[in-house]
Amino acid sequence: MKTILKKRNIFWNISIVSIITCLLIIPGYTLAGTPNISLDDAPPMPAYIESKEDLVDVPVIQSQSLSHPMSPTTTNVNIVDLLQQLNETLLRGYLENLTSFGPRATGTEGCDQAAHYIHGTFQEMGLAVRYHNYTDDRVSGSNVEATLYGLDSTNIFIICGHYDTVYSGPGADDDGSGVAAVLAAAEIMSKYEFDHTIRFVAFSGEEQGLIGSYHYVEDAYNNNEPIVAVLNADMIGFAPSASDGLKGKIYENDASEWIVTFTKDISQVYAEYIGIELTAQGETWGSDHYYFWDYGYDAVFYAEFNFNDYYHSADDTIAHMNMTYATRFSRLILATLAEMAQQPRPVLEITDISGGFGVTAYFTNIGDETATDVTARIIITGGIFGFVNKSSTTEIAVINPEGSAQLKTTLFKFGKIYITATVDASNADQATKHAVGFIIGPVVFNLVNLP
Repeated sequence: MKTILKKRNIFWNISIVSIITCLLIIPGYTLAGTPNISLDDAPPMPAYIESKEDLVDVPVIQSQSLSHPMSPTTTNVNIVDLLQQLNETLLRGYLENLTSFGPRATGTEGCDQAAHYIHGTFQEMGLAVRYHNYTDDRVSGSNVEATLYGLDSTNIFIICGHYDTVYSGPGADDDGSGVAAVLAAAEIMSKYEFDHTIRFVAFSGEEQGLIGSYHYVEDAYNNNEPIVAVLNADMIGFAPSASDGLKGKIYENDASEWIVTFTKDISQVYAEYIGIELTAQGETWGSDHYYFWDYGYDAVFYAEFNFNDYYHSADDTIAHMNMTYATRFSRLILATLAEMAQQPRPVLEITDISGGFGVTAYFTNIGDETATDVTARIIITGGIFGFVNKSSTTEIAVINPEGSAQLKTTLFKFGKIYITATVDASNADQATKHAVGFIIGPVVFNLVNLP
């Protein structure tokens, strides 16, 4: 297993960021920002989702199916190192900076200033940063995304929160607490290398109907982005009693229950640094995880156990938060994200489909970890009058890194045939390859592997 203790070489990242920053101050060149809207065009209050009918109907069946990382059973010294760096001082600093802009309703100057602050903070960490701008019939705005690219895989893990607020308050808990957790995680994790890609995302437009996250997820889906898990933090800092400070809520749909199990295991394994018992709540549409569900991605929503008494008011301030609780909750999410992102996984590849006496598919584990419970399949269709319809399957207990295997199937038919070969494992994503050929009796010839 690779270690995440290997520090990133961010010298060149910082140099590139400096050059870009200089270019951006040249007259005539401006940063993308969130267009202002008049207060006269303010959305209906209260600015939260009263009914699922208020949301956009997404006619999507399912995104691509990705394998899940395995839950930890013992502590990892690398994760402990990260947790020790996430302290109350770090979290409070980000919260004070966010709330200094005052109310951050999407489309207002305060929201624009907060977006530029988040963008600049990510840049200083040496991360790849962008504004994700959107325009809606209700409001225009920007999400801010920072990316820490993985070593061996394109699998993506996301931690997110929303930086916008209602018009009436500074939103320390809703959702300064979640965004502070995102920024703290980014600062700490940006110093290390991970196997998989991590995105740190701050959404706007949440209070007006999950607008920013809707456009973000829509674009991700259309780009076929391989998002494995989304960890959404929204209001994780209010605990008026000692008992409240030991508990938290997590919302999930059926497909995302594995993240609940994973997080609960994290809380137990790293109890010394976290000490929060999570209670699964089922589904809710009240935060930015929702459209990830609609587009077929696995996501959860972390929230404080006792709902904030000062919600959507001028009194939603740091003074009314429990910073010890917020710190431990942020550690829980950080450890969950880090364990997922640093876990090496097998990568299965179908290297070739060949003809001859039957059809043979060859597949290899090109990853760094052993593939377990491997299933390979060949499906052949076509032939004269479409009479060919054959499927062959084999199961293999393990394929070690750089190990190979094959599956052969024979048949006696005539005509042009279409071949689909797939291979997957309990801990690896599915690989698929297609080919076409011609069969006379048992012999397959003129077989061509398709791109």
